[in-house]
Amino acid sequence: MYLPQSNQIEGLHKREYEALGEMCRYAKGLYNVGLYSIRQYFFAEDGYLRYESNYQVVKDNESYAWLQAGVGQQILTVLERSFRYFFDLLKKAKSGEYRYHDVRVPRYPEKDGYFPLIFSTNAIVIKDGYFQVPMSREFHRLHPDLERIRIPFPSRLEAETIKEVRILPVEKARFFTVQFVYESLEEAQPTLSPDKALAIDLGLDNLATCVNRTDGASFIIDGKNLKSINHQCNVRMATLQSIVDKEKLPRSEQMAKLTRNRTRQVHDYMTKSARYIVHYCLSHEKGTIIVGYHPDWKREISIGTQHNQNFVERPHGQLLNPLENLDERDDIQYVEQEESDTSPASFLDDDDIPVGNRTHQEVKFSGKQGKQGKQGKRGLYRASNSRMVNADVNRAANILPKSNHRFFDGERVARGLLANPLRGQLT
Repeated sequence: MYLPQSNQIEGLHKREYEALGEMCRYAKGLYNVGLYSIRQYFFAEDGYLRYESNYQVVKDNESYAWLQAGVGQQILTVLERSFRYFFDLLKKAKSGEYRYHDVRVPRYPEKDGYFPLIFSTNAIVIKDGYFQVPMSREFHRLHPDLERIRIPFPSRLEAETIKEVRILPVEKARFFTVQFVYESLEEAQPTLSPDKALAIDLGLDNLATCVNRTDGASFIIDGKNLKSINHQCNVRMATLQSIVDKEKLPRSEQMAKLTRNRTRQVHDYMTKSARYIVHYCLSHEKGTIIVGYHPDWKREISIGTQHNQNFVERPHGQLLNPLENLDERDDIQYVEQEESDTSPASFLDDDDIPVGNRTHQEVKFSGKQGKQGKQGKRGLYRASNSRMVNADVNRAANILPKSNHRFFDGERVARGLLANPLRGQLT
């Protein structure tokens, strides 16, 4: 199993940062050359130009000479992989499994963009606690004053087998991230039961509301911390943008740092949240994770509202992607379940929840969603017997029967688990 560790590249000399940016520009140039060859062959022959043939076309390009040979080969490998996916989608579209208008030929990166540097095993040199960035002879001739670039190597990976190293440009190569991909030995995992499921409802103030199918135990991962991060960044960004517009200046260094810091904070919180959910599943022998989703959940929010701004800046994919990849690592099944009508339905009354295009307007539900005033406090749901439960917990619990998982006996669940779920803010 291969796992990555990402670190910010810090402590280098300005000249070294500039050299990394220059190599990323050459990488983008080589990517464009290789992509052009494949696209033209596809348009002319309606076929696929393989790696070996593409290599013969691009090997004499100056960008290939300025990059370490392994980096150029990895770029061609990325191109080949991209077009394999493209042709697989074409086959699915022809068989009716995929929509034609969603299949697009791989496109060129931005004109002033950059491309990652990818180093395979034969180009990885780690010495005295540093990863030494390999450079081609031609690049050395262009920069005779630059002896070498050394990036600190994480001490926790010293005993691991490093398979790949990637240098990723951030904010148009103002900053850089290094990823060390290493091979991890599989450890003995607890026995997990597919029948034991955890339902997850995604939101804003409550980032993830989770309900245990077995006993109704629930917990919430707080999203208000992310909301605060976005708000502070947006206020500061608006101030800086007004100055830039007034003075007619390009994007400032402060704006780039602000964006980078927010990205790092959000990514850190999302990663910790995913790790918390995985640990809960392993410790409670949960073999299935069911995530509620709505295909158009972002588009249905009013454009321009503050609520929409918070939602768009909440990259739920950073939370879901690690969970989606659990099949190989932890033997946990990941399921996405369409979640329409889970809000108005009452799980305590075992309401029948429509599936498909039917809406809650066609069905009468037993309970009522709580609002400030007569129906009770905002954020609570009132069942037919006037029992109050947390509205997000009610929605998450309703995801279970929609996914054909046998539901626990709601009447035997302690009220505190439903109305007052454990709330955690990860730091």
